[in-house]
Amino acid sequence: MKIPHPGELHQLVEIGRTVHEINENGFPVETEQVICQVWAKAEDCDSRYFTSGDAENTERGIWFTIRWRNDVQPGMWVLWNGQKQVITEIGEYDFKRRYLRLTTKVVKGVR
Repeated sequence: MKIPHPGELHQLVEIGRTVHEINENGFPVETEQVICQVWAKAEDCDSRYFTSGDAENTERGIWFTIRWRNDVQPGMWVLWNGQKQVITEIGEYDFKRRYLRLTTKVVKGVR
């Protein structure tokens, strides 16, 4: 993989996680917690159509390249262009802790 140039990180994204809490009435509630806002490079990695049950779905994968952060983990989400993408995999570029490549997926129902 080619090391990205800092000028290629021109998409502002939010990285966060979904926190499960108990409200004052004792019911479980999901809340969104934003961890950080970072500049990223977005690249298309794969897209596909598939059928699950009786519905057709689309799955889109996007790679986000960001500066190194040690608080980003798989299972968190990236908010980009108003759409949440779930982080499925985290990879490094050269083991010098300069950049991270986040592999994300989003699944939508077509019909």
